[in-house]
Amino acid sequence: MTKTDRRIIRTKNDIKQAFFSLLSEKNFEAITVRDITERADINRGTFYLHYVDKYNLLEQYENEIFLKFNVILDEGAQLDLNINQFKHKRLPIMIQILQVFYEEADFLKLILGPHGDPFFHEKMRQFFVRYFNTYLVNRIDKSKWRFPIELILAYNSNALLGVITYWLQHDMQQSPEEIATMLVETMINGPFEASGLRSIIEKDSE
Repeated sequence: MTKTDRRIIRTKNDIKQAFFSLLSEKNFEAITVRDITERADINRGTFYLHYVDKYNLLEQYENEIFLKFNVILDEGAQLDLNINQFKHKRLPIMIQILQVFYEEADFLKLILGPHGDPFFHEKMRQFFVRYFNTYLVNRIDKSKWRFPIELILAYNSNALLGVITYWLQHDMQQSPEEIATMLVETMINGPFEASGLRSIIEKDSE
């Protein structure tokens, strides 16, 4: 790596850290390029060497994240699985997805938070819709579903993203493996069964 390459990496990292710092303080729409350059201690010309504007800056970071997610999904999609193998084979895939959230927590915690990008939230939800379509929906005769598939996908994708967002906002006290196990078991058995509530309720009703 040349000296120029190292300088570019260092500059872009300074911009990233300044951007993250500002996102923790105020809404994205309120952040200006001037805010970013002052926080990063660079001039505006240097910023524009790498990004068109703050929207392009955000888009590049988001694209980097989704590239990682989509690689995991595409690699897993090559496996020829039946529905009975869902839990055993899908758990490692979910762990990999959660590991990306863990590694990119500084950014994802902010961008999915109150000062973040609502469009990213929807793109993330659509990713989980694709996850379900790839590994579950497309492997089952659609005539056998009791409820409209779109409603099932909306429920599950929002539930997954809700749990993961809560996990991020509360300092990831559980490991990616623990969260992945909970999510997969809840998808398969439902929240009552997975949490143990069903046995508690049935016992109390005796």
